[in-house]
Amino acid sequence: MTSLSEEGLSTNLVQWSEDWTASFQNDGFATMACPGWMLGVIEGNADGVEGWDIANVFPGGGGNWGGSYLTVPAQGDNVEEAQELAKWLTAPEQQIKAFEAKGTFPSQVDALTDPALTGSTNEFFNGAPTGQILADRAEAVPFIAHKGPKFADINTAFQQAIQRVDEGKESADEAWDSFLADVERLG
Repeated sequence: MTSLSEEGLSTNLVQWSEDWTASFQNDGFATMACPGWMLGVIEGNADGVEGWDIANVFPGGGGNWGGSYLTVPAQGDNVEEAQELAKWLTAPEQQIKAFEAKGTFPSQVDALTDPALTGSTNEFFNGAPTGQILADRAEAVPFIAHKGPKFADINTAFQQAIQRVDEGKESADEAWDSFLADVERLG
C-alpha cells in the first residue's frame, strides 16, 4: 500500500499551518473535506480565488466531529432566566436567523428542513446549494459518538498518525502501532 504522498495526492502540509493556509491562494488543493464551519475558512483564505465548489459527497454517509454546548451553572443568581435564554438561543428559529446572518449551520435537527436553509446557495462556491448539501450531510449522520474524557488526546494522536502516513514518514502499519503506543501512554 502506498501513501498519498507517494501517489502525489497529498499537499504534505499540516492542517492550519502557515503553508497550509497559503495554499488556498496558489491552487494547493484538489479537494478537502468541508463541514459547514469550513466554508468560512475556505472563503476567507481563498479570497479572490475563483473555482471553489462544494459537493454532496462523503464516503460512508455523514460524520460528526463534535460541537458546542451551552451550560447554566446551578449556583447562578438567575438560573431560570439563564435556562430560558439558552432555550431561546438554541431554538430552531434562532438558529435559522443566525444562519441567515452569518452562515452558522444550525445544530437543531428541526431546522434542517427550513427553506431558508435548504434554499441557501453560496456564490463563492459557484452558487452551490450549500444549505441543502449540509442539511443532507447532517441527516446522514447515523449516531452521535460518545466522547470520553480523553477524546481530544486520542483524536490528536490519531490525526498525527494519519499525517505521518500522509507525509511518508511511516507505513500505515507503523503509524497504527505508534498510535496505539501513544494512546497507551495516555493512561
